Amino acid sequence: MFSCGLGRTMNRRMLALLLTTLMLTGLGVTTTPALADTISGGNITSDQTWNEGDTLSGAVIIDAGVTVTVNGSVAIAKDASIEVLGSLVMENGSLNAVEPPSDQQWWNAYGQTSRLWIPESDAGSSFTITIHSADGYNLSNFTVQWKDGVKTPMNGDEYSFGAGLIPLMEDGAWLSFEMEDASWGELVIDRIVLEGGPFALTVTFEGSDLDGPGWMLRGESGFSLNIADGGSLSAINSTIFGAQLSIDGSASGTNSWIRDSGPVELSGSISWNGGGFNGSRDDHDIRATVAATIDVQNGQITGGYVDIYERHLSGQVLQFPGLGATFNLTGVGPNEVTYQGMSVSDGTYIVAGDEANGVRVVEIGYADGTVWTESATISDIEWFTAWGTYSSTGGPLAKEVNPTIDIPNLPVVSVSNVDVGTAATLGKRAYVTVTLQNTGTGHANYVAIECYDGEFRADISPAYPFASVAAGESSEIELRWGHAESGNATLSCKPLTPTQVTVEGLLGGGGADSQDATWSAADDASGMSPVIISLLVALVVGVMLVAYFSAARGLKDTEVRVIKIERDELDDLDDDLDDDLDEIED
Repeated sequence: MFSCGLGRTMNRRMLALLLTTLMLTGLGVTTTPALADTISGGNITSDQTWNEGDTLSGAVIIDAGVTVTVNGSVAIAKDASIEVLGSLVMENGSLNAVEPPSDQQWWNAYGQTSRLWIPESDAGSSFTITIHSADGYNLSNFTVQWKDGVKTPMNGDEYSFGAGLIPLMEDGAWLSFEMEDASWGELVIDRIVLEGGPFALTVTFEGSDLDGPGWMLRGESGFSLNIADGGSLSAINSTIFGAQLSIDGSASGTNSWIRDSGPVELSGSISWNGGGFNGSRDDHDIRATVAATIDVQNGQITGGYVDIYERHLSGQVLQFPGLGATFNLTGVGPNEVTYQGMSVSDGTYIVAGDEANGVRVVEIGYADGTVWTESATISDIEWFTAWGTYSSTGGPLAKEVNPTIDIPNLPVVSVSNVDVGTAATLGKRAYVTVTLQNTGTGHANYVAIECYDGEFRADISPAYPFASVAAGESSEIELRWGHAESGNATLSCKPLTPTQVTVEGLLGGGGADSQDATWSAADDASGMSPVIISLLVALVVGVMLVAYFSAARGLKDTEVRVIKIERDELDDLDDDLDDDLDEIED
């Protein structure tokens, strides 16, 4: 289950003995190596082949339409990069980081054991094991156990113990680690050294050279390999070692390994059959988006607490019709938490993630082959507006970055007609009928309208007339319109949609224009000039004054009837007379 490939399982001692024997017997091995090439940064614009012993450095881009074939082991310098816009074909080849991540971090829980497989025959029948911690860490608060022996506490930067006598042909054994009770620490192993045996050999294993459950890779990647959108990777009996691997396009593999290169960042597709994954710097071998395609079969994985894959949803933002929508979220994330929320001014709500940056795990392919998938729901949706309160029972929460939350039975109100029904006379208001049409499925209460006379707000009465409109129905609003200039004019009216709405046109809002109304001055029905009218008014007032004073003298002892003339009326008449006299003099 925790295979690391031929290089990790090879018996180093037996290889050394074989080479020594060949040298001592005088047997010579001669080869004619191919000339190695150095691939430096730049664009690859035509098909080429990378062979055994080639080296690569800098930033290399495989252009679209170009195929690069890897037939041997290629060494990739630190911080080099390969961008694949075309095709990368690996056939019995490998891309190997010169400086891969090499530390192992204990990744388990209290009471759980993390193990490393030690090929003990590499050091002979009896030897000493020395465990070295990574820089900045120590071995304290952890125990170590060799085979079924005693668990002994470790401390300091390194810890040594004797492994005892081991049968010569035994392949290896487990080295087990546990965190001590009521303690806490970070166990990061740099290397494990085996010393002794009949040949006094010293064999050093980097942490990443050893397999076992309950570990996570530590350290910086040796190089980056990105399969861009539209690009492809094909690997047959091949290995990618020590990379930061991202796949936006497509990748396929047969009996091939991705070693110490996890997690693979996947937004495109991967199809892998045989071989597998070994070594990840997170608790999953593949970190995928919700839209990525994953097909991994018949392969091995890092295992333990390291899952096959996780699907992540980053920064999910729910879009509601507008401000103030309240709701419940249940079953969110691996912990299946519940939230109560309300949309903000732009109608959005950000769903909390499992991490500070808003990333949420929505699916996990566990190491044992089982799969957990989030089944979050949104429910009890209510949205209060000036036209009414609208609600929804909700449903499954979509696994999308920006899902739209629909609320059914909303009104959609527009002005369908504006009719000027009477003659348009200056100094008077014309009667107007405005028709509201609701093409939605929800009732709209107290829909106010606003009207414009050209570029300016119209002089209408009432200022903001309103009406309620049932779903699928229409309602009429009567108003009066005043205009100040003669000639043709058009009245434009539209509904005032609720201020809570942030989605343009969601509740309607369309307007309509009246037919042209021709405004003209009123006709003079009396036929008399203003001067004559003013004189007649003055005459009447004079007669009334004479009658008043005569009654006052002659009827002292009788009931007196008082005719009261307001001062304002006299002033108005006096002003009118003055104006008329001025006109006569002119």
